[in-house]
Amino acid sequence: MKFKVSEDVDAPMQVVWSRFVDFFQFESEAKGRGADLVRIGDWSEPAKGAKWRGEVPVRGKTRVIAAEITTFDPEDTCVVTSQIGGMDCVYDLTFVALSPEVTRVTSVMELSANTLSARLLLQTMKLARGKVMQKLQAILARQGNAAEATWRKMQRSQQA
Repeated sequence: MKFKVSEDVDAPMQVVWSRFVDFFQFESEAKGRGADLVRIGDWSEPAKGAKWRGEVPVRGKTRVIAAEITTFDPEDTCVVTSQIGGMDCVYDLTFVALSPEVTRVTSVMELSANTLSARLLLQTMKLARGKVMQKLQAILARQGNAAEATWRKMQRSQQA
């Protein structure tokens, strides 16, 4: 099953890229939602091969997660591949500069099930596809708004 959403962000590519690949912020958000994530290899900068392991709550049940950055092309593409319980997930972020100060971010999440319980979860997601798409769009918009705020702050500090 594939979900695809896009967002145009009013900020330059470099600002948008740095906000969207701020994995420290994503880790703290996930921990705030009950996830227990640990970096493998104690890396400090995101790069191809960076990994996490841990547990995340999914629909009231704690599931094991393993994730890895499989593609990391600065200011172009970031792909994170993960296994959550019996489900494989490929999360692809693509960045395109529409102008010097506008960047389009496209997010594609592809899910596939390896177990019966994962297939049931995917079936539920298919039935609630619209709601899942709204949540993904909201996440993209929230990150885009944060990038825009960072860009405005940078502009103000340069003017001062």
